[in-house]
Amino acid sequence: MFITNTSRCDRIRLSLTIMAAIAAVVICNTHAVAATPVPRIAAAPQGVQRIDDYAAAIEAAQASGAMLLVSVEPQSGNPGDAVGQHLERPDVQERFSRSGTPWVFCRLGMAEAAGLVADPSLVEMRRGSGVFVVDHAHPRYAGRIVSVLPRTPGKYYRFATSHVDELAVLPEGSLTQRSLILAVRVHPENPLSTQGSCDPSLCAEAESHSAHQARIRRQGHHGWDVRSQRIAGRMGAGSASEVCAESWENQDLLDSCVDCVASWRQSSGHWNAVRSPQAAYGYDIRRGGNGIWYATGVFLK
Repeated sequence: MFITNTSRCDRIRLSLTIMAAIAAVVICNTHAVAATPVPRIAAAPQGVQRIDDYAAAIEAAQASGAMLLVSVEPQSGNPGDAVGQHLERPDVQERFSRSGTPWVFCRLGMAEAAGLVADPSLVEMRRGSGVFVVDHAHPRYAGRIVSVLPRTPGKYYRFATSHVDELAVLPEGSLTQRSLILAVRVHPENPLSTQGSCDPSLCAEAESHSAHQARIRRQGHHGWDVRSQRIAGRMGAGSASEVCAESWENQDLLDSCVDCVASWRQSSGHWNAVRSPQAAYGYDIRRGGNGIWYATGVFLK
């Protein structure tokens, strides 16, 4: 079974070396204005640390094999900030603690994080406040940004604090994979395809086919007959299906992911695959040289 429709995406990497270098610049600029602040290290439920100093937070995440969640807020230390308040809630910290992976939370003001937000590797932050996650828990993605939630509204994506909660339960994966999975999960109709097992081999298939579509700049299920047989042979049982999509031109990652899911919603065949429970799934999205992002979902029922 295969299905088509429309969306866009690209992998964003930020090496630990670059991240640490930017952090050093931020700290240096801060020292030029004021004395060195004492990093805030707050107690939290087991599995969650709070360190409001970026360089120290990176070091702690590396040492404990943790996911690093950075909240860039309009004003440093503002107790009324919506995201900051959300991260302070015991039930939110408990949700992250129950994820099975250790976490480090780091809250920064825009003035402190100016060097980070301006870096091309964080272009998906829309040069403003927001939340991003760096993976120090999984060797394959060590030091890479794997989630970005900009607080600046885009064409389609609108930030909500509830999206921060989803970061605790997104599966291991790249930025593009986790962003498309997030877009599926936050759709108002609560589609169920991502409630099964996020299978690495299906993610690899989705990654490969999205890259193929982006390379030829054309959406479609090219080679599905061969691909479906390969999937069935590898998985051993079940019925495989696929959905494809392309975005409008020149949209950013999350706008394109949301656009893609909305596009699937317009077709009963596509939506039936996306909304239905699946035993295993894989999602990914890539951007072509034409500014269009190409998305793929692969399922095993």
